[in-house]
Amino acid sequence: MSGMQVVDTTTWARSELAQETLHRSGFLRLRATGGSMLPAIAPGDVLGFRACTADQAELGQVVLVRSAERLVAHRLLERHGDRLLTRGDALGAADIPIPAEHLIGVLAEQHRGHKPLLAGGRHWLRRQRTARWLIRRTHFAHRLFCRIPALATLTA
Repeated sequence: MSGMQVVDTTTWARSELAQETLHRSGFLRLRATGGSMLPAIAPGDVLGFRACTADQAELGQVVLVRSAERLVAHRLLERHGDRLLTRGDALGAADIPIPAEHLIGVLAEQHRGHKPLLAGGRHWLRRQRTARWLIRRTHFAHRLFCRIPALATLTA
């Protein structure tokens, strides 16, 4: 069985359903589950994405892309022809370049608890840049922000 990839059918089915919803309605709401976008997006935040093509997305925006059998929301860093480069704010390295057609949406709204947050675009506030720097470079800070999402509100 070497060379075969095991795919979680539940994850794959959810991903397919989410893509179909975004394609048909032009909008998709989902809950963030990982810490790769801390401090801008904390686990548990509810994100709203609008359908978008790679040509419509701007550098610095948080985009929703297909990655293997799941969906990933990371910041768009660069375009290289028909390939896109993305990265999670809390990650030290960029993702593997993806084909432009794998971009399916752009962040349009974000809620943390019952509080709406400014979504999309670049977050250039000094405290956010400092928090991102800490999260990328220290394992303890990354674990702390993942465990206590309320800390992420300090940078919002």
